[in-house]
Amino acid sequence: SDHLSLGKNALALQAYRRAMKCAFADVMSVKQKLVEVKQKQSSGQLLDTKTNELTIQQEQQFELTLMQVASRVADIHNNMGVVHEMNRHYEKARSSYLDALEVYHNTCKRFEEEGDPDVDRTKKNVERMALACDSEKDRRALHEQSSRISKRVDRERLSFDQRKVLLEEAIRTLHKALELESETIGGSHPVAAGTLLQIGKFHYEIRQYDAAVSTIRRAISILRNALGVNHPQVGKSTLLLASIYERHGSEIGLPASLGTTKEDMELELYVDALEPLKATLGEVHNEVGYLYVKIGYLYGKKGDMMLSFFAYKAALKAYGEPSSVIHPEVVSIWVRVTEHLTNLKSWNEVLVAGRRALFLLRRSKNVLFQDAPPLLGTAASSNSAASSGGSSVSSPQPTSAPPVVVASRSSKKSPIQITSDSYYVALFMTLQCLGQAHTSLSNYPLARDACSESLRLAWEMALSNNYSATTTPAAKTNKNETTLTHSILQVTRALKRLGKAYLLEKHYNAALECFLPSLELLRSSKEMEGTLDCASVLGSLGFLYLKLKRFTESSNFLRECLRLYQRNGVDKNDRETRKIRAWLEMAESREEEVGAAPPTFLEIPTIVFHGEVTDNNDFGG
Repeated sequence: SDHLSLGKNALALQAYRRAMKCAFADVMSVKQKLVEVKQKQSSGQLLDTKTNELTIQQEQQFELTLMQVASRVADIHNNMGVVHEMNRHYEKARSSYLDALEVYHNTCKRFEEEGDPDVDRTKKNVERMALACDSEKDRRALHEQSSRISKRVDRERLSFDQRKVLLEEAIRTLHKALELESETIGGSHPVAAGTLLQIGKFHYEIRQYDAAVSTIRRAISILRNALGVNHPQVGKSTLLLASIYERHGSEIGLPASLGTTKEDMELELYVDALEPLKATLGEVHNEVGYLYVKIGYLYGKKGDMMLSFFAYKAALKAYGEPSSVIHPEVVSIWVRVTEHLTNLKSWNEVLVAGRRALFLLRRSKNVLFQDAPPLLGTAASSNSAASSGGSSVSSPQPTSAPPVVVASRSSKKSPIQITSDSYYVALFMTLQCLGQAHTSLSNYPLARDACSESLRLAWEMALSNNYSATTTPAAKTNKNETTLTHSILQVTRALKRLGKAYLLEKHYNAALECFLPSLELLRSSKEMEGTLDCASVLGSLGFLYLKLKRFTESSNFLRECLRLYQRNGVDKNDRETRKIRAWLEMAESREEEVGAAPPTFLEIPTIVFHGEVTDNNDFGG
């Protein structure tokens, strides 16, 4: 039964045949003992009444045991009939059900229409299989006709309207087959579900997405009731429905009563498909890992970072222990895990995950850029000492042969899978996470190494961007502005992170050389000079000048930081706002003592990295 529930029909049939041999042997053994007791009674060997009564009790006990063992035999015949039925061998199924009915009648003395559900069900199965055998030719003809139409659509170059006409004809043909199946085999049979799935696929091909979804949902409901929730057909059908939502969810009507979005439906379906897939393929399998990745990605889109993190960890487990060959999805997962751990401020774990992600990213570079040119520049092309194991930010190199990241042979790629286009962004983010973790753990030299490398990479990405790649002038303008803004953010983020490491090491001049260029870059963009992204650097500069005892400059930077906070709606009771106010009060009190005039060049807005995780000792947000 376990094999049958997992779709392993051949193994189920073998198991039932072995069980039948054992049960038949039990029947023969009980019959032999029963014959021996009856022979004693008929031969006159029983000398007294007491012994005779004991023998009668034994006879009754053996007869009861015989009926119990025979009932097991009938159950096995019924189960074998189910397997034959699932294999669409209806004549064999009918024969098995007849054998079960014969055992019920002749040995168990159990008959239909006497309130015995097992016997009544077996009788109905015999009748149903007789109808299935009689209608098989007609049903097969209808399915073959539909298949011929589908093959013609695939083979010939037809317009969409022509394809639609033909596939609608195929749908009508399958509905006739479905009606015949409902009348003979039963409308709740897996065969009917298979026909519904094919109808749903045809609806999908002619872009009738609502009809496709409702039909496939009906098929899934039948399969769950008939085969169990962990059957592979249930998992495959659920994944099919999820893929429709993934591709065309915005075009599918969602009932208002559900209160769900396209992503909610997609996530629910992927979660539903997970257990059947694991039951079929096992806990460790690439397909299971891929499904966990999609679940993690969708939880991330919903903003549930903890569940997203757990899904990515489960995906790593599903892809298996590290070996000589690494699946490309594993590289992407380690990068995401590093980012999630950074959000959670689990700094020691960030170091472990980040080093692993960095090592795998560098191992995967050659595979990713087989058909695409790598980024020109020193940091990206050589990665200097870090890629050879000399850098403190890279992971320790294994003593055995290092793993090789291979290109995926599957056409399926998750939304997070790193490509040649996203490789350097992933590398940059991983270095930034490592730099932030080292800074929070007071490993300032290591933080400097990671932040310096990320800064070099950010400059090279900014300089390598093509700002005239699009065709229309409007598209050029929009793409160039977006790319420029993104490049500025990356460079300023790297500068700020490096400046913070210098600041905590009390290398104030080196920190100043990071914060001031960062501020200048932000001011160069009209989109960014008045945003929250301009408060963090001003706050950091204000704190830095406070440390340098240049109180007038500190006051000007901190006032401008507070002004931008207010403009962007930051709560005046926010922790960062209170911190800036405290620094400003300190600077102003000392400024009155010094009495210096403020320099005019300080009328510049500050940077805050909107959405970036800040640790407890961050300066200026």
